[in-house]
Amino acid sequence: MRTIQTSHLKSVLIGRSDKVVRWLHISDLHIVKRADWCNFEKELIHKCQDYDRIDLVIVTGDFHDFGDESHFHPAIDFLRRLLESLNLDVEKDLFVIPGNHDTVSGGPEKEIFITAAKTRPFDNTKKWIDILQNTFQEYETFVKELITSYAVEHPASIHSRKWRNTINFIHCNTALAADGKEKTNQLLDVDTLASIEYVPNMPNIILAHNNFFDLHPEHQKRVQDVIRVNSICAYFCGDRHRQSVDDIPLEKGQVPCIVSYKTAPDPKDCYSSFGIIFGEWEDDWAELTGWCWESGKGFSEDRSITGKKFSMHINQPALSVASPNKPDCKGNIEEADTGKQCVKQQIEEYSFVRRFISACYSLSYQQREQFNREHVDMPLPLNLSNIELSDYTKKALEKGVLPELMIDLEMILGNA
Repeated sequence: MRTIQTSHLKSVLIGRSDKVVRWLHISDLHIVKRADWCNFEKELIHKCQDYDRIDLVIVTGDFHDFGDESHFHPAIDFLRRLLESLNLDVEKDLFVIPGNHDTVSGGPEKEIFITAAKTRPFDNTKKWIDILQNTFQEYETFVKELITSYAVEHPASIHSRKWRNTINFIHCNTALAADGKEKTNQLLDVDTLASIEYVPNMPNIILAHNNFFDLHPEHQKRVQDVIRVNSICAYFCGDRHRQSVDDIPLEKGQVPCIVSYKTAPDPKDCYSSFGIIFGEWEDDWAELTGWCWESGKGFSEDRSITGKKFSMHINQPALSVASPNKPDCKGNIEEADTGKQCVKQQIEEYSFVRRFISACYSLSYQQREQFNREHVDMPLPLNLSNIELSDYTKKALEKGVLPELMIDLEMILGNA
């Protein structure tokens, strides 16, 4: 087998980002201006400022309560104060999606279409989507008042927005069929979700209000397809008012469904967990930190969230021909042709890494046991996950043994 430089393999696997990106994920801003909210808001801003630096804010739906005559104004005022205190640009650094409280409730026509859509979600799709999406007009006015340069005509529709050409966020309206009666079987426009722009050279993250597992079973399948086909890194949501990180199963591996706390405390709410989630992305991984808030105690770190990691690895590497005036992957470069050769080498090495990962997934349980008997110093996890396999591959790269392991994997598979 041809010798492959592990330093290049490592750079392909781990990524080339030299910047740490930090975000704040909040949800369900049912703001009730009482003592709890006033104290929470002040502590929230202090907590964010203590967290070194926040680069962007994500809000996964529910900006007011049904029947709240103040409509979206408390949320607008709060988000403006929050982003100003963090020295962020509301136009570029805020990402929002609608929740079930952000639509017009009631009405016999709406109930008829919701019942029909949940019963036969692939019949008359355009008609029920258009009618139900039209009930989010007040939400769309709120978004355009808050983010005046919003580039999409209908913010309640499914669309994508990029954060400073670094992360592509897929905005989903999963509250189309919300009726205040049923928590599950929620619907979204899966046809548009499958056809919008996904960016191959940056991480793609889905933003939704409803938990993936609260979607209609048929729509869950289509969302899984989108995640698999477009290499989605994560699914951020709210709605449940209780925090969790669950795995969305795919054919090979899984991606996390990250559920935020309810962010607005209310002394009359004895059900919800109140708090915030920080995310920090460096190199190939994002790590979460959860902070739960209680009256009388303030913020305390939540070990059920803190330390959870997920991959932000880009399956299709961003490749560009090196400039004669810039260093290539080896350091100094004197000719443009050298940069082109570097790109070619990176493509070959990327293919090698992907072949190794694919071979690992192809092993049966018994074949993994056979492999581990031959490599007691580098045993494969018997129950592979994306994170475990990526960690294992990085370790093999660091030790310089990946080509040797690949040969043995192919021999085991070839003898099957």
